Amino acid sequence: MHLPHKQSDLITDCAAHLREAGTELLSGLSPAGETTSFGVSHDLLGNGEKDRLWLITEGEAFYRVGGKQVTRHSAGDLIGLERELPVETGVYGCSEPVTLEPYHREEVMGQARFAHYLMYANAFYRASLAQEIRAEFQPSAGFMHFMAGETIIHQGSEAHQVYTLLEGKAHALRDGLKVGEINANEIFGALAVFTRQKRMASVVAVSDCTVLAVRKEEFADLVEMQPQICLGLVEELADKINQLNGQLLAQQAKG
Repeated sequence: MHLPHKQSDLITDCAAHLREAGTELLSGLSPAGETTSFGVSHDLLGNGEKDRLWLITEGEAFYRVGGKQVTRHSAGDLIGLERELPVETGVYGCSEPVTLEPYHREEVMGQARFAHYLMYANAFYRASLAQEIRAEFQPSAGFMHFMAGETIIHQGSEAHQVYTLLEGKAHALRDGLKVGEINANEIFGALAVFTRQKRMASVVAVSDCTVLAVRKEEFADLVEMQPQICLGLVEELADKINQLNGQLLAQQAKG
């Protein structure tokens, strides 16, 4: 994915992670039908089935909001998901033939990695809209980098953002004691946003980390439009609790 004009680092990073996440999202899924070729169109998905998402296999498509071209999408990009995001919607078109492969929308949205994909997609479209159209879409966070040993979240601080760990590894510490691990592609920091409490633990980078930070207001908008995000986070939290219980039992057995 790329913008028609010079990209910011945020948009470039978002696009790269979004395509990678889209590939993982579709892995294991079967197409919902045969690939379809389209000619020149100013409303590429206007007559398409609403229960489909589309993977570009050949050619390029552009995305316009308010008549202004915001992004271009090429082979390997998943399109049609912007309806699930709390951003101003537009239309897809193409100035040359493009071939699309359909997937069932519900099947894609039911994948475990769907919450992560939405985080990347939200960051990408907001940054794109901010650069090309309206300043109010400008993200206040974005991609952040931490060296090993640096603190990503401080215990007791206010919860203003939700994070996704893109690269690296981090530990959750409460009062200096390790209470959990955070690995690549995990969302963290959401609990305090949901409960409106201060951070219950610190998160410290164990290795060099790259993190996507999303404002709590944007995250709340995502959850309102896609409540299944909560289910995915609860499942991840349950896994973490089970891991922690296993560690405690192992320590007790050694003692």
